[in-house]
Amino acid sequence: MSSNPSDSSTHESHEEHEIFDASFEELSQFTPERLEEFSDVVLARALSRLEVYQRREILRHVDEAWASDILSEMDEEDAAEVIGAMRDHRAVAMIEELDPDDAADVVAELEDEDRERLMDALEPETAEEINLLLSYDPETAGGVMTTDFGVVKIDQTIEEAIQAIRRQREEIDNIYYIYVVDDEDHLQGVISIREVLLARPGAGIRDIMQEAEGVCAPDDDRELVASRTAEFNLVALPVVDAKRKMIGIVTHDDVLDIVQDEATEDIQKMVGAGGDESILDSVFESLRKRNPWLVVNLVTISIAAAVITFYEDQIKSMAILAVMMPVIANLGGNTGAQTLAVLIRSLAVGEIQPRDSFSICGREAVKGFLNGLVIGLITSVMVAVFTQAMMVAVVVFFAMVCTMTFSGFAGAAIPLTLKKFDFDPAQSSSIFVTGIVDMVGFLIFLQLATWLLF
Repeated sequence: MSSNPSDSSTHESHEEHEIFDASFEELSQFTPERLEEFSDVVLARALSRLEVYQRREILRHVDEAWASDILSEMDEEDAAEVIGAMRDHRAVAMIEELDPDDAADVVAELEDEDRERLMDALEPETAEEINLLLSYDPETAGGVMTTDFGVVKIDQTIEEAIQAIRRQREEIDNIYYIYVVDDEDHLQGVISIREVLLARPGAGIRDIMQEAEGVCAPDDDRELVASRTAEFNLVALPVVDAKRKMIGIVTHDDVLDIVQDEATEDIQKMVGAGGDESILDSVFESLRKRNPWLVVNLVTISIAAAVITFYEDQIKSMAILAVMMPVIANLGGNTGAQTLAVLIRSLAVGEIQPRDSFSICGREAVKGFLNGLVIGLITSVMVAVFTQAMMVAVVVFFAMVCTMTFSGFAGAAIPLTLKKFDFDPAQSSSIFVTGIVDMVGFLIFLQLATWLLF
């Protein structure tokens, strides 16, 4: 009988609260049997909240294999801090237990001195695998792939292939697909374990293999890897070199991490926070990442505020102008933010081509115009009712329509322009959109008021 998902969720929540509420002194008294009551993920989250020496003390209660499973669920920086604080023989043993891609991520975060010492102490084969993975940019397929994958030869029979797979079982934790290679390790095709088990006796690998889809080069951007995974509905993608030799695979769990990381990065960058920032980062680390973009925000909003100084006399003589300015700016900014959010997502999943830019900006301007008609009409009616000033209502209506039309256009044009010049389109786009829309919105509203009311 399957368990109720809500029951499982409730249990996990209770499990987390129990260990998170425990002090370090209480956790240090937990026996291995007591720790087994918690999942690796929950233990990793709990340890991430502790100091480095405290994490090391808790992990002393478990063996290297279990400790490595816990570390693999932690942030790479946190895991590296723990590894670096351990005695060399235990640190080496835990790195050996990690999957190659996880080991490379942790080793990359070690201090230079610790990295050099521990790499020298690793088994040559392990060190070679880690060095290979570290040679690739972490934002590429090579940087997220693992070198553990199952292979069979193209000229083998099914029976020979099964024996070959069994010989590889200790080196491979998860076998999603079996990759077919020739004698020089060139990728020829792919088969699933199901196809191997259901093949007729005496059949050959060549008879049942299929063309490998979603093949990536090690230098391909990791966002492309995620896109191909979704496009071909795969749980692992092969990575090959220029000669089409198999060098690794990117598994679905890494793809999920890519999707989550990229989405988080885009959301945080849009508002000027660090792309890799965490709420648990130190105060000074967060300041370093956020402050530069707050300075940019100060500059853009100061320019918008400067526009107002040219209309001081009009504002002093008609207080309703001061009341309506933030209303128009806020609705204009929200219009731009809506466009920006949809467009950044479309860029991330590859829906937009360079030739689409002009039509996209035009469509978003039309959407802003139509929304402006509706919102402008509602707002102007309210102004007319409460102020009994029809001309003020007319100014509000036209200012709202113009501002929201421009906001829709700006929300699309700004990130597309950043993309064209090879800047990250998500990097603080909302700061630029808000500042420019506020400036233009104030200018439109106050200039219309000057023309029609004075």
